[in-house]
Amino acid sequence: MEVLPVHPLIKLTKEDVKNTRQFYDVDDMKRINESLDAVEDWIKKQPHLIEAGKYMSRNLLERLFILARGSVESTKQKIDKLFTCRGLMPEICLNKTIGEFDKLWDCVNYVPLPKLSPKDYSRVMITRFTTDKLDDFSLLTYFRYNFLIGEYRLHYDYSLQERFIIDLKNLTQFSIISKINPIVVRKAEVLCSEGYGTKIKGIHLLNAPGFVDKLIFLLKQALKEKVANRIHVHSSYEDLHKHVPKEILPKDYGGDEISCEKLTEQWKELLKTKEAIQIMNDCEKLIADESKRSDSNFNEDYLGMPGSFRKLNVD
Repeated sequence: MEVLPVHPLIKLTKEDVKNTRQFYDVDDMKRINESLDAVEDWIKKQPHLIEAGKYMSRNLLERLFILARGSVESTKQKIDKLFTCRGLMPEICLNKTIGEFDKLWDCVNYVPLPKLSPKDYSRVMITRFTTDKLDDFSLLTYFRYNFLIGEYRLHYDYSLQERFIIDLKNLTQFSIISKINPIVVRKAEVLCSEGYGTKIKGIHLLNAPGFVDKLIFLLKQALKEKVANRIHVHSSYEDLHKHVPKEILPKDYGGDEISCEKLTEQWKELLKTKEAIQIMNDCEKLIADESKRSDSNFNEDYLGMPGSFRKLNVD
């Protein structure tokens, strides 16, 4: 009988896992294990992936298999693209240390909510600015922290998609607009959706100030149209509850969970544990060795990715 890993901050029920697998018609454990075996054998035959593959846990492989809709071939492509994208954008996802986020924690909370949404089995992430003094806030550091938590979650989570809540309370136009770099946003979105295969279900802006239109304009300059069209501005917590059930939200937002501040402190402590540090160190090794790649289509498939960032029209 399958035993689900128990995690204090990433809570899953047997029903969550069952429904997620059934969504892509991959609820047969024998088929799942045979598929994962096939992918592992394939990795060992790819010169540019062999070394990185040694640091890919079975849990992580299974999550990528689910995100690839239960297709062995799509999982192979996803792994190749993930390892390659991480190498192409090291400034966003490599050489991370817990110590680099001290200043970030002083001005913003970023936390995944413990429970999946029962509506669509999405994991909800909340960004909550705690001050308008953002002199030490770096958008790049913020995304590095996002990906650190995301990489850790992939070893335990079983969500179909993700929603992002961004609380704009306490912010002034001067404090935040100058911090938004569309090129950095675009790179993060590419790594998120193209690299990790994350499906972004919605971006929800709360406590919107008068300058929210300017912020949305900057975001839409960077995001793919499909994702940009999923930006929602909510005038009340009740309006947010139409998309995100209140039972999974922190009490800060009219929900039943503990506060964002307490969740943030719990995540900070968790990420300092020996187990978390080992996961983070292993993730650092998940990079393709391009000097050993035999596929002549690399330029066609990947070099257009960072090149496309230069096409952004940023005034």
